[in-house]
Amino acid sequence: MRKSLIITRAAISAAAAMAAVALVTSPAGATSASTQWRIPGGDTWEVNAWHCTTYWDVCDWTASAKLLGNAPPNAIWINNRTELEAHGVGVSIEISKEPKATLEMKSDSLGQVTWTNNNAWIADNSGTMDPSWSTVYVSTRSCGSGQVTPDIFVSEKCVYAGAF
Repeated sequence: MRKSLIITRAAISAAAAMAAVALVTSPAGATSASTQWRIPGGDTWEVNAWHCTTYWDVCDWTASAKLLGNAPPNAIWINNRTELEAHGVGVSIEISKEPKATLEMKSDSLGQVTWTNNNAWIADNSGTMDPSWSTVYVSTRSCGSGQVTPDIFVSEKCVYAGAF
């Protein structure tokens, strides 16, 4: 009986550990937002934001602006501006980004990452957020703008991935 109790406890502990790992690393543990707009010429403009919901130390994030279609297949230039923020009282955040992008810290808890891509259909950003221990939640606001053709300019369009 004692041996079976030890095996049962070990099985329960292993199952709990696996569930915790799945919760922290699973794509289901993500907060995201995505919206599309039709633009003149028949193409679609899409803006996306994504970040992990559950994290132990750091949280991955990704954001993009996309020109979808063939009229034309690439924009003259396309820009993604992403705001990453830690929410709570007296919180701070450290942000990593791809080398091609520019990072500007607006405050201790808010950073902005910007990337402009020329003759392309996408401008995407990604990295990690490292919020302070007292952070209640993090958010990602992704905005896209671009010059599709000399006659078609897309003003900044944004999506917000918040706490839930």
